[in-house]
Formats: sequence, structure tokens, C-alpha cells
Amino acid sequence: MIVPFPHTPMRTSFFAASAALLMPFVANAFGLQVIINGQSVVFADVSQSSWFASYVRDAAQAGIVNGYMDANGRLTGKFGPENNVTMAEALKIAAESAGYDAQAYGAVVDSGVHHWASVYVSVAKAEHFDFLNHPYRLDRPATRGEVASMFTSAFRVTIPDTPSGTTFKDVQLSTAYGASVEALARDGVVSGDTNVSGQVAGTYRPSALINRAEVVKIAMGARATYDEPGKGRTPEQPTSSNVVTYANGGFGPSVLTVPLGTMVTFRNGSLESIWVASNPHPTHTDYPGFDSKANIAAGQEYSFIFTQRGTWGYHNHLNPTEGGTIVVQ
Repeated sequence: MIVPFPHTPMRTSFFAASAALLMPFVANAFGLQVIINGQSVVFADVSQSSWFASYVRDAAQAGIVNGYMDANGRLTGKFGPENNVTMAEALKIAAESAGYDAQAYGAVVDSGVHHWASVYVSVAKAEHFDFLNHPYRLDRPATRGEVASMFTSAFRVTIPDTPSGTTFKDVQLSTAYGASVEALARDGVVSGDTNVSGQVAGTYRPSALINRAEVVKIAMGARATYDEPGKGRTPEQPTSSNVVTYANGGFGPSVLTVPLGTMVTFRNGSLESIWVASNPHPTHTDYPGFDSKANIAAGQEYSFIFTQRGTWGYHNHLNPTEGGTIVVQ
């Protein structure tokens, strides 16, 4: 008996095999092919005609990004250009694009965290990245303002003490990280939003989330503008005298004297949350900015760089009877 052609098992197998053979060619035709650590990888979710394709290609081939990996550490061929970038991912991209040897920093500077990005936190601590002065979690999505701050810190960009409030409609004097946003705009690394017609809208949306494609564009723009200032830099181990530990209902040492420009780390060694802030309670106005602005969980840290000479009292906002003093010389 003759089996009708459309149902022939041999024919079905032939088409399945042909489709399997064609898949790599289709991926190559529509995805972006890059070389990562000597391995050819096709980012199937990055169209060769997309606006960000050249930035992803250059960043991947420079070793700045490599896309997602599976549980066994194998490249999956996915970059996730429209996915929100996390604080950890943004920090890695900023540090790598600026040329820092993150492994060298990680071997010398205690990051204080157990995370795949711990060596990049070591870079941030040693180089006094500004975002460390604000509450952060490595695995939460980063805002556009936070990413701007990471890049100005990583690339050692000169920024004003406060934003002018005149560069973008939505970046005012009180905008967090506004000075970093304006510095990158000043140097042509970022240009803000455009409307549907491609015209500049005059906004930056500093508190909005940012995706991976946008961050890679900033990275390659920063490298082209500022070169690689982290290349050749070596870390110095922060001394233990710059750490204040909270435990047993108090801060120790209760009085810490440091040179101007020192980063002091407040480490929560208790089982309860704390909130470190400048005196007085509850306004925290003696030293504006010296305020964790959120709870510091057990085992976590808050760091602040003291750039003003003086004697600065602080307290635990959750229990104002507990406090200490930082003397900046």
C-alpha cells in the first residue's frame, strides 16, 4: 500500500533535519554574531539592523559584556537588550569599560558582600564610587540616574557639586545624581530622550529604569570620550580604622578620627536593622547627605565619604539614643 506523500515519515524527518540545519544560518542572518573569549556567539535577540547592534558588538568583543549564561556557565546566545539592567550588571559594565582590573581589586579590598559582582563592589569601594553613599541592592533594577553616577565615578569625570538644573527639564537642583547626568550630557555621552519623530525632548527621566542596550551605549560612548582611566590603577586596602561597627546597641568606635576625603563604612553587626544619619534627629541637617535614607539590614553596610572638615555627630534614626562621632581633619 502506498502511504500518501504528506504523511510519509521519511519526508517529515527530511524537513525536520533541514530546518535544524537552517537554524544557524537564520540566526546568523538576523542575529548579531560576536566573538567572546575566542568563541563565536550569535545574539539571536539583537538584530543586526537595531540601533544598538554596534554598541553590543563592540562591548562584547572588548570583553565588557557577554550576554546571559545558563546554570553551567555556558553562553546562551541571549543578550536581553530590552531587559532592565540591575545595579550589579551596571556596575560591572561601568568598571569593565573604564578598564579596571576587578580581580585585582577583589583580591585586596573586602567588598563586604557575597555576590557574583563582589569584585566590582571592591572597585567601587576603593575608588569611592558615589552610589555607595546611597541605599542600594545589587540585584534590583538600576535607575538612569544611578547608572549615570556609576559611569562618572568609574571614568573619574569632573562633576559640579550640584546640578545646574538647566540641562534637562526633569533634572533639578534637588535631583539625585543630577550632577552626574549633566556631566555626561556636557561631554556628549548622553543626550536624553527623543520623541517619536527623533527630536530631542529635553528630558532625561533620572528616576526611570534603564535597559541593557541603553547602558551599553553609554559604556561605549564613555570609553570613546574618556578612554580607560581605570587601566593600570591599583587598589589600596582600606584600613580597619575606617569601619564603624554597630553591635550590642552601640557604635564602635564611638569616636572615629579620619583625614578629609575618607570613606567611612558603617557595618551592621547586630541582628536588627539600623539607620545611620547625621544629627540632629529627625532632620539630619548638620551634615546634609550623611544619611543612609533607609534601613541597613543585619550584616549589611552603608558607606559615606567625608568631604567636609569638622566634628560630625550621628545617630541610629531607629533609636536616636544610640550614636557616635566622626572627626574629619
